Amino acid sequence: MSDIATRFARGAVRLATAPETLAVFVVLVLAWGAGFVGVLPKEVWIVDFPALAAAFFLDTLAFNEFGVGENTVFYSALVVFGYVQAMLVATGVRVLRRRLGHPSVGE
Repeated sequence: MSDIATRFARGAVRLATAPETLAVFVVLVLAWGAGFVGVLPKEVWIVDFPALAAAFFLDTLAFNEFGVGENTVFYSALVVFGYVQAMLVATGVRVLRRRLGHPSVGE
């Protein structure tokens, strides 16, 4: 594996296991769960919109093109895309913290 690919893989693993990624993922899961059971109005799902849209798309694609049963793929895709969304939010937080002058981030 090349040096660039190795650096990218290490950075991705470091980001995937970062505390801020896990915290954002927990917030997204709690927002979705609270809206699902009715504790909060379903409008709270707006924070989960990118993950929900991608999961709906993948579930619809699997149903229409491959004949996979309805909602078979949805929840697992929601978890995967929710975690990817959390990683992207954590990346944004890290970039903003670096630009605002917090030197402890990314060391």
